[in-house]
Amino acid sequence: MKALVVRKYGENTDIVLETRDQPTPSQGEALVRVYAAALNPLDLTVKSGHLPFAKNPPLILGNEGAGVVEYSSKFPKGSKVIIQGGILGVNKDGTHQEFMVVPENQLVPLPENFSFEEGAALSVSYLTAYLALTYSGEIKKDEWVAVTGATGSVGYAALQLAKALGAKPIAIVSSDEKEKQALTAQPEGIINLSQEGIVKGVARITNDHGINIALDPVGSNGTSQLLHSLAQAGRLVSIGYAAGMETTINLMDLLSKATKLIGFSIYSVPEEVIQSALQHIIQLAEEGKIRPVIDSTFPLEQWSQAFSRLTSRKAIGKIIFTI
Repeated sequence: MKALVVRKYGENTDIVLETRDQPTPSQGEALVRVYAAALNPLDLTVKSGHLPFAKNPPLILGNEGAGVVEYSSKFPKGSKVIIQGGILGVNKDGTHQEFMVVPENQLVPLPENFSFEEGAALSVSYLTAYLALTYSGEIKKDEWVAVTGATGSVGYAALQLAKALGAKPIAIVSSDEKEKQALTAQPEGIINLSQEGIVKGVARITNDHGINIALDPVGSNGTSQLLHSLAQAGRLVSIGYAAGMETTINLMDLLSKATKLIGFSIYSVPEEVIQSALQHIIQLAEEGKIRPVIDSTFPLEQWSQAFSRLTSRKAIGKIIFTI
């Protein structure tokens, strides 16, 4: 079988497309033929060597995917399933391979009207956005929710989910092209950073009320602007650093309005909360309230082009390996 293997972490990452033997499941595991696997910023972090708890190489990346069950004591053979991340692609070989063994509790049925590519884009991005909004952000109906990187996979998921949960999402994008894509999620407002800044845009859209929740997968200078734009008792949930790991904040923005700056990691969320969230996400997908956007697809043989697309920050939606 084909498998994309990272042999060395760091600046000069060594990635090889290998032929391996098909794995054998143990008790409580399923054997899945993977047909689609997502490429995420997490994969960049792992292969860079910046994730301290990642397994030493060699490692197969990939934290989410979709495919067909070949063997399982829980799912009938031939069942179409979504593979939900956990430690896959971090501490255990992930989804960037043709066949894989997966703990059965990390599989959920693929929604009937979803393709494998859409299924591979559903679990981690939507789970991250959902938990950041609910578990960390404690989202409430009618609250203003600003989302940076709103056309990325997590950002777009957050727009759809905030709307489905009864809040008022604001999309923050960096170009006219991304503004057009963000409009398809029907946000309450859009801030195009090529035309105005975050602080001015938030004041305009909320009529100076401010935002109740800011969901930030981008980081860098935008984080301090989001913090300044929070309403009384607002929450800024940091979930990434696509534009940079460092920023400077004004402590008065925290103190004067009793706001919160929260770092989110899915690995700190209790398993029962994750499973409940995943079931709600699948329900919303089946009801047609959320649907992933696919930016591009690549065969495993074109892994270099796929990684280049991800690092370019030009992707609108999810990048998928078809296997």
